[in-house]
Amino acid sequence: MRVPQRSGLFSGVAALACASVLLEISLARIYAALFGEIHAFLAVSLSLVGAGVGGALLYVVPSLARPPALFARMATLAALASGATLAAVILLAHREPLSVPAPGSLPWLALCYAASTVPFALAGLALAAAIRHAAPEMPRLYLLDLVGGALGGLAAAGALRAGAPRAALAAAIFFAVAGIFFYLGSRCCEGEERAPGGLVATFVLGSFVLLAGDVGAPWLRLAGIRRASPDRTEHEAWTERSLISVDRPKAGAALMRLGGAAASPILDAKATPPPQPEDMAYALHKDQGPALVVGVGGGRDVRAALKAGQKDVVAVEGDRGVLEVMRGRYAAFSGNLFDKPEVHLVVGDGRSFARRTPLLFRNIVIPSADTVEASTTGALALSESRLHTLEGVGDFLSRLLPEGTLVLARADADFDRLLSLVTAALRRAGVAAPKDHLFACSAAQKTALLARRTPLAREDVDALRRHCRKHRFSEVLAPDRPATPVRSLLVAAAAPAAAARVADGAATEADLTPPTDDRPFFAYTVPARRLPAVLGDVGALRAGHTALFALALLLAVGAVLSALGVLLPALAARRRRGHLAPQDAPASTASSAPPARALAFFAAIGAGFALVELAVFRHGLLLLDLPAHELPAVLVILLVSAGVGGYLTARVAPGDATAVSARVAEALAVAAALSAVGLVPLARWGLGLGAFPRAILAIAILVPFGVLAGSLAPLGVKIVDSVSSALLPWCWALCAFAGATAMALGALCALNLGYSALLLGAGLAYLLAAATVPPAAAGATAAGDDARTTSSGGAAAGEPPSRDAAGAQPVAIEAAPIA
Repeated sequence: MRVPQRSGLFSGVAALACASVLLEISLARIYAALFGEIHAFLAVSLSLVGAGVGGALLYVVPSLARPPALFARMATLAALASGATLAAVILLAHREPLSVPAPGSLPWLALCYAASTVPFALAGLALAAAIRHAAPEMPRLYLLDLVGGALGGLAAAGALRAGAPRAALAAAIFFAVAGIFFYLGSRCCEGEERAPGGLVATFVLGSFVLLAGDVGAPWLRLAGIRRASPDRTEHEAWTERSLISVDRPKAGAALMRLGGAAASPILDAKATPPPQPEDMAYALHKDQGPALVVGVGGGRDVRAALKAGQKDVVAVEGDRGVLEVMRGRYAAFSGNLFDKPEVHLVVGDGRSFARRTPLLFRNIVIPSADTVEASTTGALALSESRLHTLEGVGDFLSRLLPEGTLVLARADADFDRLLSLVTAALRRAGVAAPKDHLFACSAAQKTALLARRTPLAREDVDALRRHCRKHRFSEVLAPDRPATPVRSLLVAAAAPAAAARVADGAATEADLTPPTDDRPFFAYTVPARRLPAVLGDVGALRAGHTALFALALLLAVGAVLSALGVLLPALAARRRRGHLAPQDAPASTASSAPPARALAFFAAIGAGFALVELAVFRHGLLLLDLPAHELPAVLVILLVSAGVGGYLTARVAPGDATAVSARVAEALAVAAALSAVGLVPLARWGLGLGAFPRAILAIAILVPFGVLAGSLAPLGVKIVDSVSSALLPWCWALCAFAGATAMALGALCALNLGYSALLLGAGLAYLLAAATVPPAAAGATAAGDDARTTSSGGAAAGEPPSRDAAGAQPVAIEAAPIA
């Protein structure tokens, strides 16, 4: 079977992108289950790091993939990426349980990350080779690359249901399929070196056999899940969001764990739910409802509401996988809790439900499933909470009847931040003396805070106090009891300015500023003024700020790789120039401008796209209330729109690309600045709309950014190719390294300053891109007229095949346009 080189190239690149995105999402889920949610964020950056390593390697050693062995080498690289994927997944799946903060964990963690990066580096090398030798086809190549990535996101939505390790095996299959396409492309032209068909076939069959074997007799099970013992685990189920495991029932309850960072009990139908501080609202209202429970988990809080006599309980849960466990294997065990006539189940985001529902509630309960360990070690610092923001608490307060109560539960260590948040929300709702509206008690290292829009009467306080004493809860805060000096200032009626100074950390070691929709990181409490000192104390950082420690490591690694991505290729370029006599130097080298502007431009667009993606992606997820499917939906919208933006540059001649790139970068800078001001209010307004209008709004936000940002890379490739195509792998590598570094720096910026500052940073990056757009070569022709797009000889008729600055013969790409 003969496949045209163009078809083989495009199909192979699309398969590589599909495999890379599928593997990226699969590894994020595996790392979250093994090490925690912060490592899921780090795993997402592996694809950028790998792409940068691949591009830099190709620039330093151009013989790794160039004609006449281009397709043969790309097929080999894709096959090896398949094998490296299998090796990485097996390594991660069969590791021994290990605590990440432990002193001996870092070498092992570094080995895991290095092994996980290898497939992306091999795929990145193959992609850089495709861009390097088919630069005139970049608009189409870029479109198919990003469409392939979007298909990988869709594939992940289904494959993760079978388990993240199996989804990674599916990624290995897609890598091998890319090798098949490159292999077929190597057979179409005379003089092209044939790809090693045996190697490609080995990894295709091997990955299929391993996946089939795991389906028939499961062997690829994660052995080192955090805070879960395989000996006591009774049930495991992968969802699109996380790994759910359930321990064997003990004392009438089975503990359900979500990704290792959250735990929720499933109570036996005959067991009485043990009292918890968040049940105290029912001491005031008895059987009067209705009640709203946000984040039901295993259903303990729903059972508590029914026990208190509630006849109308609305239960909201955003993770469809949790409900499948509760309505599946544990339906009979829990007494079909979620199918009782008193319980009205809503699948979706609790905040979005509160914005849309016309109902008013007498009791709203927001329990916490986060483990005390995760809260006290800083593991949740990067986890956003849509519920625990100033605007979110305000939305729930607005859904209360005048005498209704809102109860929020958190770990004891988080109580001061919670108190600051609820107090600020009450003040925003018009409450002058917040202290008279609050009551709190604690048990088992968790504290519940009750808030009411109307003041608590004396008899209300007495009823709450009797309830706490009856169940041996510790009273933490009451209108008639003195609190700690910090808490007294936070709830003081006459000193809001003093409360603000306390909240921003001026009088404490923690940042108690109320989280907002722009900065929704409730668990991050490091004041900006103390950030340098915290980062400088490595021991304390690893012990009490594990998420910040991991983020600092990513930032350091990204900075080092970016520096190496500049220095090592520069040294290689100088060495190559030193080995050439002046009369032997290629014409493209003699006429080329210094690469500094091209490198700065690609670094700027890589950083800008990463910063925009972090901010805009988050708002898209917020608006698309599609339980378990927000991530693939937003990913598809953003990738396809970026691919379309790249494809629209096909008719731009290299001579015009400089001016067009500058205008697009300036437009992105303006769009980022406007979004910094208006995106958060727009997204909050959109939460109150129906599902279809919210989807339209999300598309309206994502598509313009995708189209504009997606056009810059093909335009940059067009410009640099007109000067020296040998420079393209280096530019591509620096673009990827800058993106990985910007992800870490952007996350740190969002933690301390908010997403608006992140968008302003993106605007600055695009202004830098506009200022550093490199000039195209004089007399550059349109992409379609480039000699390298002619038929299989690779040059115009009657001309010998030309060689570029790296000494590589351009690849033969058939000139027939793609239908």
